[in-house]
Amino acid sequence: MPIVGAFMVPHPPLIIHEVGRGEENEISATIEAYKNVARMIAELRPETIIISSPHTILYTDYFHISPGPSAEGDFGQYGAAAVRIHAEYDEALVNAISAEAEEAGVAAGTRGIKNRSLTTQQ
Repeated sequence: MPIVGAFMVPHPPLIIHEVGRGEENEISATIEAYKNVARMIAELRPETIIISSPHTILYTDYFHISPGPSAEGDFGQYGAAAVRIHAEYDEALVNAISAEAEEAGVAAGTRGIKNRSLTTQQ
């Protein structure tokens, strides 16, 4: 499966209405940029979307890939616990990336601690 696009966006929690409580209006250009990226992704119709975040598990000698079929989390740390996110993982892609990394001698895969702020579904 080829890479069909790549996007990088800022992600202040303030962008979520229940977190921003009106303050998100001050970053309306960011919100509009998200809508534009969403439209572009929809046009590309990707089979899978890979999300890389600086807020995930980090190691100095290993690139962690989230394990399991899915994960859930909420915005409770920002005072909006009712806002929940559920993500399905592409386990076949996770396994393929992990295998390719091992074959290439790249320290990457699903070993390591799970992000305790997410409820990983096993």
